[in-house]
Amino acid sequence: MTSAKNTFATNTVRMAKLALPITIGQLAIVGMSVTDIIIAGRLSTDDLAAVTLGSTVFNLSIMLVIGIILGNGPLIGQLYSAGKTRELRRQFQNCLWLCLPLGLLSSLLIGVGIFFLPQLDSPAPINNIAINYLLPMIGSAFLLPYIMAFRTTFESMGQARTAMTFNLMGFVINIPLDYLLVMGGGGMPALGGAGCGWATFGVSLFIVGGEALYARRASTLQIYQLLRGGQTFDRRPIVETLRIGLPIGGAILAEGGFFLLIPLLVAHLGAVTVSGHSVAISFDWMMFMVPMGISQAISILVAHELGRQRAVRARSICATGLCLTAIIALAQGAFVLLFRHQIAALFTPDKAVQELAASLLVYAAIFRVFDAINIGGNGALRGYKDTRITLVLAFVGYWLIGFPLSYSLALTDLWGPPLGVEGFWVGMVIALMFTSSLTGSRVYFTSQNAVLKSRAAKD
Repeated sequence: MTSAKNTFATNTVRMAKLALPITIGQLAIVGMSVTDIIIAGRLSTDDLAAVTLGSTVFNLSIMLVIGIILGNGPLIGQLYSAGKTRELRRQFQNCLWLCLPLGLLSSLLIGVGIFFLPQLDSPAPINNIAINYLLPMIGSAFLLPYIMAFRTTFESMGQARTAMTFNLMGFVINIPLDYLLVMGGGGMPALGGAGCGWATFGVSLFIVGGEALYARRASTLQIYQLLRGGQTFDRRPIVETLRIGLPIGGAILAEGGFFLLIPLLVAHLGAVTVSGHSVAISFDWMMFMVPMGISQAISILVAHELGRQRAVRARSICATGLCLTAIIALAQGAFVLLFRHQIAALFTPDKAVQELAASLLVYAAIFRVFDAINIGGNGALRGYKDTRITLVLAFVGYWLIGFPLSYSLALTDLWGPPLGVEGFWVGMVIALMFTSSLTGSRVYFTSQNAVLKSRAAKD
């Protein structure tokens, strides 16, 4: 018993040291979106609804790409822990080659979204603001894969604080930029909700430039020569990144798409409904970043242990990580239940939006623990390079079960009077309960099989 407690404590300390800067960095990124929502909401409910619709199109356009580049993380992590410097540099540089078509794809998808946005049954003024918001976000979408490539590489090499620092700097810069471009001032025109898009593009340029300069000049990275050596195109690292990353991207798109389609499906219900959902989901995204940071730490530590041929320690990391995500999520849920009205008031002065957001935050508190276990389990499976199953589970849970149930509860009379946007949140809870249970089971069997294979290889 004492040995188990010591192992849990040791793993927790290791995980916390890695997860804390990752979580802070991710909160800074989400904080930029939250800043957009708050400032747009202070301007008008229409601007808030428009930024919500625009950010929905943006996020749907980049989710697959984010997942693909996340496949770079476990590859870098295992090469780093095995001391394979040349192979690590080849993996990173070819990941940058992969970023070019992925950035173009993301930009193209936003263009498609701009084309179809007027087809939504939402007021024309809201659509116009959303389109103007999305135009500069085309550039942000192109830069995002490069940001993710640097971030996953730094984090998997034990330099999570570097990515955190650049994200925090971006968050700080975004606040005055948002205010000046949305409200006007300092010689800048008042662009309304569209100003949030231009602020994000400027911050994206800053982060990419800063991370590239750091990768080239930092003394701690000189041995790896990440941006030197004239590395030519090599399809093998790219294929391996796609093999691991495509299922991750598909799973993220399946889960995130389920959440993000809701504003589009309820747009006809008016600005208050869209805005109330936006406030609730924005705060929940902030809560989500904590288990997400732990999930990234689980993935990196599992990859490091497997790179050192220590499958038993990798399994121990998984158990510790899932326990931590569940404990933290329970605390988050209690906090949201207690302070949901105050949370809603931080985002908007509109009383109708506040009341709707507060009621939706109850559902967010309920599903938080299931979502945390699911994302923690996905991180563990990434460390094992067992990513195809995550796509299958996400598709079944969110689209074969969750979406039909949510849609019928929200917008049809199949189960009684339509529940509106609340019906979608009920469906979220059920989908996450189902998916998290299967993900946890998969982690158990995958980690156990890795231990058995390791023992067989030694015998």
